[in-house]
Amino acid sequence: MSKYPDDDRRLQQLATDKGQAWEELYDEMRSPFRLFFIKYGALSSETALELYQEAMVVLYRNIVNGKLHPPLGSTLKTYLFGIGKILLRKKNADTSDWDDDIPELPVAPEVESRQEQSARAEWVRLLLAKVGDSCRQILEMAYLRGFVMEAIAEELGLPSAGAARKRKHDCLKKLRDLL
Repeated sequence: MSKYPDDDRRLQQLATDKGQAWEELYDEMRSPFRLFFIKYGALSSETALELYQEAMVVLYRNIVNGKLHPPLGSTLKTYLFGIGKILLRKKNADTSDWDDDIPELPVAPEVESRQEQSARAEWVRLLLAKVGDSCRQILEMAYLRGFVMEAIAEELGLPSAGAARKRKHDCLKKLRDLL
């Protein structure tokens, strides 16, 4: 008797199905997988998604080639996360101090987007620190505080709004070069 009859049925369905069942599994596992590896692997959202893609390919091959078959010794979710850990170890990442707690509940897309937004904000802070104080100051005034060019020129002691526009343009060029 299997400890995971639902996953055994799903595995049999995945072995014969090439479409809908795989799409459902992909969508169901993506969010918990990414969050687990972002939290415990200190991966960026993009890197965690790439790892997920690789893990899904390995899972697909293992199921289609008959390497994984019922009765399962763990849930499909645990198996997929294990594949992710192995792939990460092969990339020389230290995963020895990880907690094996795998999130059971799917995470709402808004939560993921907030995390991605937070990661992007941190990236922008790092870039602004690299362009220097004067550029950081003018870009913050223009884009974060919503100052018009005349107000920026006055605040920074520039001769005109045109001079402020030119400085902003030069700073944006510096920022693009960093990218």
